[in-house]
Amino acid sequence: MAEVTIGIPVYNGQGQLVECLDCLVNQTFSDFEILLFDNASTDETEAIAKRFAALDSRIQYTRRSENIGAVKNFITPLEQAKSPFFMWRAHDDVSSLDYIEKLVAALKRAPSAALATGTIQFERPNGRPTRDYVPAIPIERGLSAILKLMFGSHAGWYYGIWRTKTLQSLIGRVWTEFPYAWASDHLTLYSLLLDQQVTAAPDTKFIQRVTPKAHGPRTGQRQPIPELLELRREFLKCCNAMVDERAFDPFTKLAIKTANHFYVGKRVYPMKKIIKRTLFRY
Repeated sequence: MAEVTIGIPVYNGQGQLVECLDCLVNQTFSDFEILLFDNASTDETEAIAKRFAALDSRIQYTRRSENIGAVKNFITPLEQAKSPFFMWRAHDDVSSLDYIEKLVAALKRAPSAALATGTIQFERPNGRPTRDYVPAIPIERGLSAILKLMFGSHAGWYYGIWRTKTLQSLIGRVWTEFPYAWASDHLTLYSLLLDQQVTAAPDTKFIQRVTPKAHGPRTGQRQPIPELLELRREFLKCCNAMVDERAFDPFTKLAIKTANHFYVGKRVYPMKKIIKRTLFRY
């Protein structure tokens, strides 16, 4: 059994899949398997995937006979993973060649951590990178550190390396209690932020590409106001429930729940934007 399972869900990824797979097969860490699930692509994705799989036995390629939806195709690699560590990789993202090696080492140095992340960089549609988002993981424990993690966390952390069993249990809960794709990544991370179970290797980098073809306009900008309000309510409800489950003292619980009202605006959709859209009807 491989030490790391990498899940790649893809649909019509011919433009970026070659570079994604090149990045993975050339990692300095080699003890991994790739579970690549093709959601019935209509472009050259199948040919590209089969070519790589023929050259590298670590790649297991599965083509869907019909499109089953993005969420199910995304979750399937995790459901099948048996390795101790798991990582998702979108077909249009890349990383440093030592990314897996550095993150696995970080997790092994921190046995209480369930997720390791590197530095995050967005790449704009024109190919220009943004500034680096360097993870700042507090050394101290307690309320101050939890709040720093909450507001300093980044969506790109989701594409770090997880302890598989922890992620499987979190995903099962999140998709049961919060069956929305929008902001589900942050809700999955939230439990680890409360428990301070995140570690980092800032000297390696994950490059997340934001392209109109791959992602389209931001989901929140397309959703009706009532749906955004419902998303905010449900996200906040789930966060508060996670706080209540923990043995925090009353003051700490109150402080985190108060912070959650600001956190939901940062991670789901800001209330001021909802008010603006309501007033100007766009």
